Amino acid sequence: MRILVVLDRPDTVTFTLEVAGQLADRFACRDIRLLHPQLEDDPDFRAPDEGMPTREDRLRFARSVSDRADRLRAACADWITASGRTATARWIEIAGDVQKIVAREAANADLTVLSRPRPKDPAFVGQAFTGALYDAQSTVVIAPLHHHPTVGARPVIAWRPSHALERAIASATPLLSRAEVVTWVIGEGGHGTVELPPVAAQLESRGVRTVVDRFTLDDGDPGEQIRAHALAAQADLLIMGSYTHPRFVEWLFGGPTRDILAHGTLPILTHH
Repeated sequence: MRILVVLDRPDTVTFTLEVAGQLADRFACRDIRLLHPQLEDDPDFRAPDEGMPTREDRLRFARSVSDRADRLRAACADWITASGRTATARWIEIAGDVQKIVAREAANADLTVLSRPRPKDPAFVGQAFTGALYDAQSTVVIAPLHHHPTVGARPVIAWRPSHALERAIASATPLLSRAEVVTWVIGEGGHGTVELPPVAAQLESRGVRTVVDRFTLDDGDPGEQIRAHALAAQADLLIMGSYTHPRFVEWLFGGPTRDILAHGTLPILTHH
């Protein structure tokens, strides 16, 4: 198994590496790629009407790129040493089109870990996310922007039948098989009972404790309702299918829907 960890911001690298380490332990993964997709061209001077960069502009951009890479590289070196992963984790630095780099590398990984984008992040952060989830169609874990003591011991699955969610669950099966408890949160809207997928019975047959939490959706935000039930279950990982690209990205960046993703309180495993 290979886990790809996309690292693009020094201020979030610690939390992203924490989540990646927890997942590597639960999946018994011994191939961790720590990828820093490095900007090759200054995004401030891409369009013809933006003029030509001056020597000072080029120096400023080069310093910014170099400083970011140095800080990320140092953080990864410290993490590799502290976590005893010198034989299983490897730093990779590739310059070019960020979205294409991440898409290519994520397509060759079983799981891709990224930090949650924020509304005011540079464009390359969103490009990395799009490259992994939508271009590569990789199973993605979105790390929260704070410390999380465990990841995957008490997963919650926001269940509604969909191909994306089934793919996410399939990718997470080794983790689910080792979980303390798996909770299925099902928000129903009065159109009949939503049946559990066969994997729920399979997990129970392996001795995994399973809890089913059914509730009736009200007129409020369904994402916020799912989040509340996940937190009530003491979840340390939320597994869900992603929505269409514009809606999911709006939620992720904290758009007006104020969905669960805008709060960043749980690591989220998803697939498009």
